[in-house]
Amino acid sequence: MELEPLTNENGIVTRDADENKDKIEVKAEERDTWGSRLEFLLAIVGFTVGIGSIWRFPILCARNGGGAFLIPFFFFMATCGGPLYYIEVSLGQFCGKSAGAAFDFCPLFKGLGFLMVFISFDILWYYVVIMGWIQYYFVQSFRAQLPWSTCGNWWNTENCRVGAYISEGVKFQNTTNITNLATHTNNISTINSSNFTSPANEFWLHNVLRKEGSLEDMGSVQWHLMLSNFVAWTLVVASLVKGVKSLGKVVYVTATAPYILLTVLLIRGLTLDGAVDGVMWYITPDFSKLASPQVWLEAAIQVFYSLGPTYGGVITMASHNKFHQKSIIETSICVISDAFTAFYAGLVVFTCMGFMAKEAGVSIEDYAKASGPGLAFVAYPEAISRMPLPQLWAVLFFLMLITVAFDSTFGMYETVTGALMDCYPKTLSRFKYLVLIGTALIIYLLSTPLTMNGGIYLFQLSDWYISSFALLFGSALECIMVCWIYGADRFAQDIELMTGRKVCKVLRIFWCILMTGALTTAFLITISTYTKPDYGDGYVYRPYAVGIGILMSSIPFYPVLYCMMKEIYYSQEPLLQRISSLLQPSSDWGPADKNAREVYRSKPYRYEDTFLKRLKANIIGDKDTPWL
Repeated sequence: MELEPLTNENGIVTRDADENKDKIEVKAEERDTWGSRLEFLLAIVGFTVGIGSIWRFPILCARNGGGAFLIPFFFFMATCGGPLYYIEVSLGQFCGKSAGAAFDFCPLFKGLGFLMVFISFDILWYYVVIMGWIQYYFVQSFRAQLPWSTCGNWWNTENCRVGAYISEGVKFQNTTNITNLATHTNNISTINSSNFTSPANEFWLHNVLRKEGSLEDMGSVQWHLMLSNFVAWTLVVASLVKGVKSLGKVVYVTATAPYILLTVLLIRGLTLDGAVDGVMWYITPDFSKLASPQVWLEAAIQVFYSLGPTYGGVITMASHNKFHQKSIIETSICVISDAFTAFYAGLVVFTCMGFMAKEAGVSIEDYAKASGPGLAFVAYPEAISRMPLPQLWAVLFFLMLITVAFDSTFGMYETVTGALMDCYPKTLSRFKYLVLIGTALIIYLLSTPLTMNGGIYLFQLSDWYISSFALLFGSALECIMVCWIYGADRFAQDIELMTGRKVCKVLRIFWCILMTGALTTAFLITISTYTKPDYGDGYVYRPYAVGIGILMSSIPFYPVLYCMMKEIYYSQEPLLQRISSLLQPSSDWGPADKNAREVYRSKPYRYEDTFLKRLKANIIGDKDTPWL
């Protein structure tokens, strides 16, 4: 929470602990809480389980040896992803503040909270566009004949062929269909099979996106996408307008529906010809792939990308918990649910892939790689169009994607608006509805370029940069701040004050060594192995476009630098002493609960006097600390 600077009679900026204390206490008392622990559990499960689990995880599996990818994925989920998730849940619950104001325990880097807010804002900017695409498919699914199942429509080209699966960048086709077509064509020599495209692919490119031009020639706004995005934002705001209480009711549907629909689709998918081949390829590991460091790196990145740390949503939603709630149970269930959902969604997707690969006469691995990011909007609709009662399965599939997308959006949007409310509680608390509507309207209008003919190129550029560098940097910095600057031992004592339970030694080891080391290494490797974005249709991003992408990815870093310089400037001590004092918790930091705050301040934490003793305290704890 950014408090107004106070000045004394000499005009020197000071921080009055008593006045700040009163502000914190008022803020803590006014903060909404979840109606039940189940509402919180459903909210974080819904936020964590996103669209990426539906198509990004299976594609990574296909690229990295199928079942072999599951081994490092589950390893990093248990040793790094889960421990980091528990840090964020505990942090938000302890201080009772949203992500934008939760880092007063280290004033020098308190800008990390605003980094999270900016990441959520940046991702919301293009994430809701995905929701617009999904809603457009959902509406089209109610037509008498699925529009992506036939050629001859206004958006189709002369190269459209039913039965030919061709994805952007990688082209192959069902040779049986081509042979049959050739025998009924008068001029066989004119057939160029490498140019055949499927109706699903053309519907995606020429109807949904209406893709033309490039970043240099964006074309015009596509009003059907603008309308879809507007409907998406209307639903998001309507779900949050009554605060966390209304969100708690919405997630009963949005967090559970995907599992019901996935199960229905899995049962239907297993009846398709070739589906079992897809499942067997998915669960059979190619152990030779484990020798590649790239497989382990991509598994680690997918874990952090999937769980969603540094988006700020976990901290923000946990800040609405009751102070003494033992959230280790909810955290464990959420992490297990995320891992299970990725695996379960993979089963559903690979049943479809097995069917489609057999239809196309290619290997499952080639089919999966060719699908790429268009899997949810090309390959799956293509498979659904060939099922009995295709409209029913299309409605169920896109309804599932809608529920998954909305849950993730709720968490990110609450992070952005919650930060505004925490920074200016007195001013904005009376205008909560206007904050929700105004913020949504601003993001909606800013996303207009993404709905243009060349918007997909801007979308790919944004997703390439925004969801990598800042996310990994923020996660690594958060681990260092909590585990080594504030101290894992001190944070463990805060958790004990809050829940009455000690943090075990195994979890401390994960925090201080495995998790911090893995995140820092992943960030450094990502920077060192940087490559330009590639859309897949031969379009080459020019240097200026790469510069724009780097600028977009660097925006979340600016608040960290700004807050650091601001805190150093306002401090009245010599430079080294300023930095040293700014690495200590500010007077604003403390438990959200009033009684716990009195205990916290009456027994201040004392750091060990040597590095080795502090290292031991962080990793091992005291003699009463259990191993498990």
